Amino acid sequence: MKFTPLDVRHQEFPNRMGGYERSGVRAFLNDLADDLEQQLQQHQTLLERVAVMEKELEAQRQNEDEIRRAVIAAERISHELRENAAREAELMVAQATTERDGLLREIESRRNELEAGHQARLSALDAAFRGRFADLERDHHALILERERAQAQRLGELERAFSEQHAALTTRLTMARQEYAQFLSGYRALVASFSELAARHAMPEEPALPVTSLPAGPVETGHAADAHDPADAPEPAPLLGHTLVTAGALTPDAEDRPMRVEAQQFL
Repeated sequence: MKFTPLDVRHQEFPNRMGGYERSGVRAFLNDLADDLEQQLQQHQTLLERVAVMEKELEAQRQNEDEIRRAVIAAERISHELRENAAREAELMVAQATTERDGLLREIESRRNELEAGHQARLSALDAAFRGRFADLERDHHALILERERAQAQRLGELERAFSEQHAALTTRLTMARQEYAQFLSGYRALVASFSELAARHAMPEEPALPVTSLPAGPVETGHAADAHDPADAPEPAPLLGHTLVTAGALTPDAEDRPMRVEAQQFL
């Protein structure tokens, strides 16, 4: 049975002979009620504090549970992150390895293509060079043949022209010899006639002209001189002094005046 301070204050005891003093009992009850009331207040305060502390403890427990759950979640997340990071790293390494292998294969293929293209280009250049060199050799040989043919043709033309010129010069030389022989014959006849005229009309007081001789033949140069020997031409007869009768001596009055005779030397 629980007693409250109010119950203690209003507690009544039965009256008996030889009992306790009322005032003392009442004072004790009042003190007891005050003390009980104080104890109850303290107890209530403690209960309130215990309730608050229990609430705080519950909150701390809840926080601890949340922290524990957070730590567990963090550990799980960290483990998952480590596993994910490891898987991603493995995937990245595998992808990088695959890309590296692909790049190496592409580089090798590109290198093989470049080498094949380079070899094909070298082969084409070598074939073009050989073809061009053969064309140049053929052109050079053709030019040499054409030059030799042109030289032979030019030499033939020069030989024909020389032969024609030599034949023409020989013909002209022969004609000149014939004309010279005719001239020499006429000249000798003329000299003979002049000698007769000079003998007929000679003047004693005039001295005789110096004896001259005609040249043996015309002066020749080049091949014509080789074709004609001056020793083969006939030598003209030496001329004695002679005179030439001028046209004035043959006029009608030539008998009335002395005959005018001009001495002429024939070269």
